[in-house]
Amino acid sequence: MNKLLSAFSLVSIASCTSSFANADELPFNLSGHVRVNYGHQDWQIPEFRDGFEFESFKLGVSGESDQFSYKAEYRWYENTDFDTVRFADLTYHFDEQTEITAGITQTPFGLQPFASNNFWFSVNYYLGFEDDYDAGVKINHDWGNWDFQAAYFMNDEYNDAAEFGRYSFDVADDGEYRNKEDGQYNLRANYTANFIRGGTTDIGVSYQYGNILNLDTLDDGDMNAYAVHMRHTQGDLKVELQYIDYEYDLAAPEGQADDRIALSSFTFPFLAAADGKTYSANLVYSVPYKFTHIESLTCYSEYSVAKGEGSEGKNSSQWINGCSFGWDKLFVYVDSIQGKNMWFSGGPGVGLDLGGRQETTHRLNINLGIYF
Repeated sequence: MNKLLSAFSLVSIASCTSSFANADELPFNLSGHVRVNYGHQDWQIPEFRDGFEFESFKLGVSGESDQFSYKAEYRWYENTDFDTVRFADLTYHFDEQTEITAGITQTPFGLQPFASNNFWFSVNYYLGFEDDYDAGVKINHDWGNWDFQAAYFMNDEYNDAAEFGRYSFDVADDGEYRNKEDGQYNLRANYTANFIRGGTTDIGVSYQYGNILNLDTLDDGDMNAYAVHMRHTQGDLKVELQYIDYEYDLAAPEGQADDRIALSSFTFPFLAAADGKTYSANLVYSVPYKFTHIESLTCYSEYSVAKGEGSEGKNSSQWINGCSFGWDKLFVYVDSIQGKNMWFSGGPGVGLDLGGRQETTHRLNINLGIYF
């Protein structure tokens, strides 16, 4: 709670400062959010099944100077009691087609900037393949209808696999399965075209390769993943499809299972299949009706599944139906989430048969945020 109060103090200082100066004279842009959350989780015991709580506070800064731009975002989560950087990077705009970004920045893999439209994301997020940020450098180059990205990341954002209080899902040292990310390469290409009159289609491929250091054997394993992805927008309708194939080849100690790897985020480590595939399909509709106060009303049905390979592999899935809408500075997500054998939906991990709760669960999640 003290960390959260400190965050509010920062905003109070920034607000007071800006009230005495013209906004155009400030050297940076200040942004953020304050969010509360209601959740109903049908798998919990009655006293923990329903809850309304303060969820998070975010503070962001951005700006530009000459050929440079920068942005950073820090978050305080009260419901899980931790604070973390999301990103902090500096971009050099070489020319209109090419830019170079360094710092804690988003990994160029799969559908960008997100592979989902709901508050809860897809199974890819929990495997580190959606909205993931690491420490490194990347190059973005536009060439006609093509967009190319190449990147090298030295390590995760904290360079500490035992630090579980983070926004991105990364390889973890949970005390038993002890690995860490130790250098990663990413390549991504996306082609934008108008195959159907009045519509826009993005078709892309992504590849990722990284070293995975085992902290017990001090030997290097590796991982590789590739994705094919498509996003088509036709008027108010959007369709998104993605397939990912990934595999970790771990330098595990003798006798330890190598078909699983520890990942972590939001203060919790968990186990995921070391070899698997994911499939995701989204249908999104932006309601064109003009309401008196409500704006940007969007409804969606989004299904994603992770299929773990090997004898201990087992499907983990999420099916999310919901809507989001804005009202002045208020933005609301209303999501119905059905999960099966899925971490954060009552399950013990992702893509593995770990016992525990494996039946379909349901979560109703309502998130209300004031964005500034």
